[in-house]
Amino acid sequence: MPIDTVQLFTTMHCDAVQWKAQRIWQNVSEPDEQTAAIEALATMLSAITNEIKRSAYIKQIAEGISDKAATIKAEIETCKKKIADNNKQITKLAAKKNLTDADTFYLTACKADVESLTETLTQLQASSTTALPEKTLKKAVDEAIKKLEAEKAKAKEKAMLANKVSNAEDAGLPSDFKGSKDDIFNALKYGIYVHDDVYYSRGGKNGDYPISNFTMKILYHVDTSEDNSFRLITVKNVYGFEVVINLNTDDFVALGSFKKVLARKGDFIFKGSDSDLTRLQEYLQKDELKTVYVNTLGYHTRGKFWAWCNGIMPLESNEENITAFMPTDEHGIVNYQGKNYFIPAGSKMFAEKDDKFVNEKKFKYIQARDHFYFNEWAKLLKDTYGNKSIIAILFYIGSLFRDITMKQIQRYPLLNLFGPPGAGKGQMAESIMAMFGEKQDQIMLGGASTIVGFMRKFAQFKNAIVWLDEYKNNLPVKFIESFKNIYDGKGYERGKMTNDFATESTPISSSCILSGQDMPTQEPALFMRCIMVGFAEGKFTEKQRSSFIKLKNDYESYGLSYITADIFKHRKLIQNSFQDTVNSIFKEVVREVNNSDVDDRMMMNISILLTYQKLLNDVLQFPFTYSEAKAFLIKNMLEQHHILAGNNDVSKFWGVVESLYYQGIIKEDTDFKLADGYLYLRLMNVHPLYVKELKSRGDVNYLSKSTMEHYLKQDAKTYLGYERKRFEDGSNNWCYKMKYANLGIDMIRVKEYGGENPVEYEKRLQRRYEEMGVPMEPYKIRDKPEKTTNPKPEMTTEQKMEVPAEEVLEIPFEELDNVTDAGF
Repeated sequence: MPIDTVQLFTTMHCDAVQWKAQRIWQNVSEPDEQTAAIEALATMLSAITNEIKRSAYIKQIAEGISDKAATIKAEIETCKKKIADNNKQITKLAAKKNLTDADTFYLTACKADVESLTETLTQLQASSTTALPEKTLKKAVDEAIKKLEAEKAKAKEKAMLANKVSNAEDAGLPSDFKGSKDDIFNALKYGIYVHDDVYYSRGGKNGDYPISNFTMKILYHVDTSEDNSFRLITVKNVYGFEVVINLNTDDFVALGSFKKVLARKGDFIFKGSDSDLTRLQEYLQKDELKTVYVNTLGYHTRGKFWAWCNGIMPLESNEENITAFMPTDEHGIVNYQGKNYFIPAGSKMFAEKDDKFVNEKKFKYIQARDHFYFNEWAKLLKDTYGNKSIIAILFYIGSLFRDITMKQIQRYPLLNLFGPPGAGKGQMAESIMAMFGEKQDQIMLGGASTIVGFMRKFAQFKNAIVWLDEYKNNLPVKFIESFKNIYDGKGYERGKMTNDFATESTPISSSCILSGQDMPTQEPALFMRCIMVGFAEGKFTEKQRSSFIKLKNDYESYGLSYITADIFKHRKLIQNSFQDTVNSIFKEVVREVNNSDVDDRMMMNISILLTYQKLLNDVLQFPFTYSEAKAFLIKNMLEQHHILAGNNDVSKFWGVVESLYYQGIIKEDTDFKLADGYLYLRLMNVHPLYVKELKSRGDVNYLSKSTMEHYLKQDAKTYLGYERKRFEDGSNNWCYKMKYANLGIDMIRVKEYGGENPVEYEKRLQRRYEEMGVPMEPYKIRDKPEKTTNPKPEMTTEQKMEVPAEEVLEIPFEELDNVTDAGF
């Protein structure tokens, strides 16, 4: 019986190979990770000399990985379907007026299933992988084998030449040739050699001839993963003048372009032909070092290091030593684990060019000074900004590991700082931005910024922070949608000018601070994606003033990026434990909030921040406990929820309806009817007036009639059906029947009482309120407003929490926007 070769190798030999292949491909999802994994697999398989064995392994590995990917994908789809089915049942049961015991039990079971399935779905998505086509793996292995064979052939050829040639005269070179034996071999192989500090080409009619007045050396071949890779080359002419040039591939292969690039740099002349240039390319490229182009600073996925403009901070070698910083050389190159990485912002080529890599040059590693580390920084921030700093500190830490959060739960909240000018929001944002080197300028949304412009900033850095300032609720809708995409990690897509209808996407790699005088309530979906921090005008205490000055003048002005580097070394801890911890904390938050009206997204937002404190509590010294952070974050979230509840689209609609009633634009018994605790609304009449009113306010975020109908029906607390109702004019119209007491508006009381007896009028109002099921607030009827004095407003709860029981200095926060100007 013939033996199945694949089966034979599966059962007898491929344990270690398959195991290693699965480990290499484990949790690979991003393109960079896939490329690196395929290279590693190809290198491993190219070492197998037996072609039959190698082919069997390639087939097995590709099929095993693809089968696993397909299985997980199918499980994800099944899980999503089950969640959707359970949610349908929950919605159906929630709409019933009276639930039986069986209904209640079934509803509880459905909710438990959704919770369990959601957790399973998150785990599946985290472990999902991409299929690996056999054709792709085979091609990579073939390329690896060709590379090995080329290296062997080169060594063999050199050995053969060594037996035939012993000196320059044997090779037909000038008698005064000063090159080494390797140079002689290269002259024979490539037909190019260096003599008297210029290049000579061999084989002319009259013998060898000079083709340049310079020599060159390729320092690095920079692979950009795009069509425009380039080489860093030093060029030195016969007069000793030397420059470093950035020569892209197109200019290196075209004679005319090659000459132009050299001429622009100085007295560099190439006198050879196309064939001479081809020889020179082959001669120079034999020793070039392949280099990876670092086009995004911050966390480098493939290299497993943090990239600054002036060097890198490796993750592996940084476990115990926070000073293991590896600076770039003068060309912007750093070698790490046998690979060269090019960081253009650190190259001397661009040092004097102020218009190149402006933001990247500020993103730099700064050495520690005065033994000032995370614990001192966080304490000063807490002393300066009070409990608001809890959110800022945890948001900053979470941003350093944003890619882990996005990969495992596909979201990361925006930090919204809002309040009047001079209240301190800009100073807090600057404190966070100082953790990435020199001060980065914020992007002004009110200026000439475009969506493409500010979205590109999010691709310049990975696991850093971008600050968008001057947010206003009247920004164009496309801006609002872009802010929402930052939360979900969806990049800006645009079409490419090609015939294949391809698109390219600008990735979202950093988190976002969104600040301004307006609270982003215009779009509820955006507001729920933010964690808000509100600022109010107030005074500094002596302690706050002292901490503020020390933080700004003594530390932030120099840059605190070394603290970021110190926190980065804990990446493995976050990576290994984030998923389970965030799920556990989310459940904990849900239990403590115990309010089904609070959106899950908002509870997950604060759970993400709490996860980072929970995981790093043992390695970082926070100036607040986990319990304190959780209590404040929940309190802050509930305040945000209450703001949202009064600002969502349906609430806004009813607010407009109430306003239109008081203006006399809509009338009872014409546009609506009140009876027996219900409001009967003629939406056909009211909706156009609602749209007109919002337009007059400059608010374009109104809902269409069909959308409004959908939302009204979805509000289980107020919507009771669709009924006919007879109006004063005798018409019998279809109306939306709403539970009046739950609408939160007053459509009973009016401004004028028409001169009737005030006592009788108030009794009539009282009966009306009782009929509609709501209490009548104290109301004194008067013909003219009485003059009243305005007492000093009482401090809000937030202000009371923030002001310690000590002397308050009469120094407005706004005066501290410029410490030097303020005389501090």
